[in-house]
Amino acid sequence: MQPDIPAAPSAPPVLELQQLRTGYGDVPVVQGVDMRFAAGRMTAIIGSNGAGKSTVIKAAAGLLKVWSGRVLAAGADITREPGHRRLARGIAYVPQGRIVLPEMTVRENLELGGYPLGSDRRRVKAAIERLVVLFPVLGDRMAQLAGNMSGGEQQMLAIARALMTDPATVILDEPSLGLSPKFVDIVFTKLQELSAAGLTVIVVEQKASKILEIAQHGYVMHTGRVLFEGSGADLLADEQVKRVFLGEMPDALAASATAEG
Repeated sequence: MQPDIPAAPSAPPVLELQQLRTGYGDVPVVQGVDMRFAAGRMTAIIGSNGAGKSTVIKAAAGLLKVWSGRVLAAGADITREPGHRRLARGIAYVPQGRIVLPEMTVRENLELGGYPLGSDRRRVKAAIERLVVLFPVLGDRMAQLAGNMSGGEQQMLAIARALMTDPATVILDEPSLGLSPKFVDIVFTKLQELSAAGLTVIVVEQKASKILEIAQHGYVMHTGRVLFEGSGADLLADEQVKRVFLGEMPDALAASATAEG
């Protein structure tokens, strides 16, 4: 009889939120949220307006003070670390609104994203070359002012700039906001490619059905709490989740789901 061999311990999540509470001023927004983000997977965070989605990821990225709870990166407590320290750990953040520097060229925007790489021009050049393969349109626009690009092109530039340091995790806030259907499809395809290449992708997204079609995992938030969690496919098929998206979720159902969660 073969002796029992203990199972190898599983690796901790690349990023984890434990009983996270935070808000703005004296106003609580996120109230006891638990989330786990596995390496190399795409996770969607969805919910109605004001649910606390963007607030959660700002706290995860180090842009908002955590009131209580913990933020862990590969098991290490980074709750009190500022954003630039988290970037050094490989956690990049793409804010909402296609934020680029309009009076700078595409190349200059990318070089700014590569600032943490230091003065090694070869590393910066190599990073730009790597990203041009992912976003070919940027290769054709290197000398163009970012402000003269279309909204979709600016969003690709914002994502590429965040990827200049070759992070392990990228957090995106509403990447489809204000984009034409054509560029929504392009951006979502790029997110799939990044995830397939091993990058951990965390997306807050208003186009809930579309992101759940491509995300391996998802969380549904309501009034600062996680109501539902599951695979993208399971959430997409869940009738209660559909009610959340339609704004028809009765208070009794919300309270019940919160208690069950």
